[in-house]
Amino acid sequence: MASQWDRIVDDLALSTPARTAERAVTETLNLLLPTSCAVCETADQRLCRQCRSTLNRLLHYPPVPRQLRMVVELPAYQRGILACAAGMYANELARAILAFKNHQRLFLAELFAPYLAALANTLCPPQPAGRSIWLVPVPSSHKAQATRGYWPVQQILRYASGHGMLGPSLECRPILKYRLANSFAAAQKGRSGRQRREANTALFAFDALHEGQQILLVDDVLTTGATLSAAAQICTAAGYRVIGALVVALTPAPQGDAR
Repeated sequence: MASQWDRIVDDLALSTPARTAERAVTETLNLLLPTSCAVCETADQRLCRQCRSTLNRLLHYPPVPRQLRMVVELPAYQRGILACAAGMYANELARAILAFKNHQRLFLAELFAPYLAALANTLCPPQPAGRSIWLVPVPSSHKAQATRGYWPVQQILRYASGHGMLGPSLECRPILKYRLANSFAAAQKGRSGRQRREANTALFAFDALHEGQQILLVDDVLTTGATLSAAAQICTAAGYRVIGALVVALTPAPQGDAR
């Protein structure tokens, strides 16, 4: 009986009158609030069906392929941490991330959240009762936050947490901040590894009361690894134990560089 009822509902929803009504509502809303696909800019849809399908194909659940993994070196501690990405920063995925970060297409958090949450759950080792691993987002600069009005990585983590995607041993803690002296720093995009490392000296961990607390760093895009390296070393110096990192996308390595 349940399956028969489901078929009836589907038939009604997919019927010509239903589709006509849906189209009428969509057109009315777009007259009042014009919108377009965040990726291909097709009119009348926030994310068209084709682009949604393409993005879901470009994003990966664990285990992610080798090309989406990178060891980020921590020179001050003579070790490295494993960083895993859900996808490669290119084509439609790159456009979607830029739309999410720079053009207030916040609804894309619901697309990225399941993949980032799956990575976090996979990288989280079993914990005894009452213990948790902190997910620590790498912050945007003060200038970027002022321009955007939001912190992209934290938006994804909030969506994942609010929709029950994170395991019981995971807890979101934004313990990293940029000092006010970094307020007018330029964007990271297009900067060399050295320039990124110098800019990241303005990062600091403001809550250092949990000696040995295990953390996973979270960022949107991994390019040179300089930002994650700086964040990991700062957290380690503050007494935390950084066990890994996860990002939405990894920038393709130059040809001939196997990372």
